[in-house]
Amino acid sequence: MTAQHGESAAAPETIRLLLVEDDPTDAEFTRAMLSQIRHARVVVRWVTRLDEALDRLRSGDHDVALVDYHLGAENGLDLVRRATRLELPTPMILLTGKGSREVDLEAQDAGAADYLVKGRIDPDGLERALRYTLERTRSLRALQASEARYRALFDHLPLGLYRCTPEGGFVDANPALVQLLGKPGPDELRGRHAASFFVDPSDVQRLRERLAEEGVVRGFASWLERSDGFHVPVRTTVRAHRGAAGTVEYIEGVVEDVREVESVHRLRVGGARARALFESLGLPLALCDAGGGVLDLSPALAARLGGNPTPWVARPLDPIVGDAGAGAWRKALAGFASGHQAPVAFDVEFPDGEPGRCLCVPVPGEDGDTAEVLVSFVSTGP
Repeated sequence: MTAQHGESAAAPETIRLLLVEDDPTDAEFTRAMLSQIRHARVVVRWVTRLDEALDRLRSGDHDVALVDYHLGAENGLDLVRRATRLELPTPMILLTGKGSREVDLEAQDAGAADYLVKGRIDPDGLERALRYTLERTRSLRALQASEARYRALFDHLPLGLYRCTPEGGFVDANPALVQLLGKPGPDELRGRHAASFFVDPSDVQRLRERLAEEGVVRGFASWLERSDGFHVPVRTTVRAHRGAAGTVEYIEGVVEDVREVESVHRLRVGGARARALFESLGLPLALCDAGGGVLDLSPALAARLGGNPTPWVARPLDPIVGDAGAGAWRKALAGFASGHQAPVAFDVEFPDGEPGRCLCVPVPGEDGDTAEVLVSFVSTGP
């Protein structure tokens, strides 16, 4: 398909190139070759001294640099080394008058992206070298950005992440796992074997067998021992990473601290048991919040008050204890709020006028303060 009339072809790529060359003749020859590159527009900035070149490299205004091996009394390798040491991102290609294996190795060790022999290059070869260097640099930067994103996720995820050798020795661990195991830093884990943290050695064997058979093990429940001796319930997902030859190269895993889940489970079980006792003992009981509002009535107390608990729930307990007990009830609540945990008993008068007595027991919350009050009643009339 041909372009429509008036449409222009895509503009060639612009390459911003820093030429570091102290010989004007060689510089002019290199610029002439760069001008013959067909598939890119090369914008050249020419400098002659090492210090000037470093200033230009620090600016970050160039995509690539061509650096002559000989810069008067200085050496182009010195520029490459200093730029590498300063972590300046512009890739550098070394230009030499003659090639040798020694120069090649020196250029690689210094950090040069490539090296070219002046008398052996033409515009097409120079263009290929520039494109190769630029593509490799872009790929490397993309990989570095990807690794940085992965590292940020690795370091900040609230789950324990780790990587081990096939034998189980720690290679890396994120802060969440370090904290879970009670260690001051990841270096404290290196050299330790993951198996040494399992409370039950049989769990290690079972996990290894499943991993060898399945390749991935998900939600493996076990207990780990922290450095302070405390045991922590966890769920672990483990994967064996195999190389091209099929052998295990490393093992990586995710460790989830399930203490909170276990606590919620115990609370639910405890709550179910309390509910069963509350409803089946046949005792007249009221459960109130710390401010004295009724949260629930047992079936026995609801029957004592007429059978329907709805009129009494979400209201103050005062009408149930009557005038005879209202003052003592408020005094008991104030005592619980100030930290007193001893049960309090006092006389009451039921709504039907019958005398009685109640016992108030504070129920502490997770912070130790009174969260609820359990009130039991007994009639004292004839």
